[in-house]
Amino acid sequence: MARLLIIEDEAELLHALEQLFVHDGHDVLTAADGEQGLRRFREGRVDLVIVDILLPKLDGFAVCKAIRRGSDVPIIVTTALDDEGHQLQGFSLLADDYVTKPYSLSVMRERVRAVLRRCAARSDAAASPAIEPTTAAGPAGGTAASAAECGTGTAARGLLGFGDIIVDTEAHEVLLRGDVVALTRTEFDIIRLLAEHPRRVFTRDALARQVWGYADDCGNKAINIHVMNLRRKLGADSVDTVRGVGYRAGTRHG
Repeated sequence: MARLLIIEDEAELLHALEQLFVHDGHDVLTAADGEQGLRRFREGRVDLVIVDILLPKLDGFAVCKAIRRGSDVPIIVTTALDDEGHQLQGFSLLADDYVTKPYSLSVMRERVRAVLRRCAARSDAAASPAIEPTTAAGPAGGTAASAAECGTGTAARGLLGFGDIIVDTEAHEVLLRGDVVALTRTEFDIIRLLAEHPRRVFTRDALARQVWGYADDCGNKAINIHVMNLRRKLGADSVDTVRGVGYRAGTRHG
């Protein structure tokens, strides 16, 4: 099982989360402030971090920045600050998920399971032998594939493309006009799903179920924020909104 680090200053919530994940078979480290959390993180291997934003001594944003300087460990950010500005700031720090308080323990359990499941799938894919190079530069001696060469929603050597965007499903990279764009794991999963089905409109429930394996109000709100962040990173037209329905790959991008 995984080794989790939970950084939370609400003592009762911290204890409840610790008991929950120990019961699930995980090894759990805890910290009640940001400085202690960073010390615990640096003590040894950590597979996933759950960190609150409003922490004493060092807030959650600073903790995320410090972790991201040398690690791509999955991070789930939690906070009672239920506004889009703080959520976008959290995702800009490459957090993998964002959960607003109050939340149920079952919601956090499902979020942790979903993030760990995606990480395990990617580790398995990375360990599989490659048949041919699939980097942005293309096969040896070749040139970078364009979105048009990839085809709209058609896999070519693990590549999907629409407009100026190329999604490399094997390298787990997204390129915008040839430049790699840093995305969180959840953002990558969303844009890959849209690129795989460019004409399909996904409801928020459908996206949440594909990404996390379940859907609820908290997850639907998080989907909205992930889409906003994708538009900020990949362009306003990278994801279209179909009013009253949901989202699809941008049809005017490019």
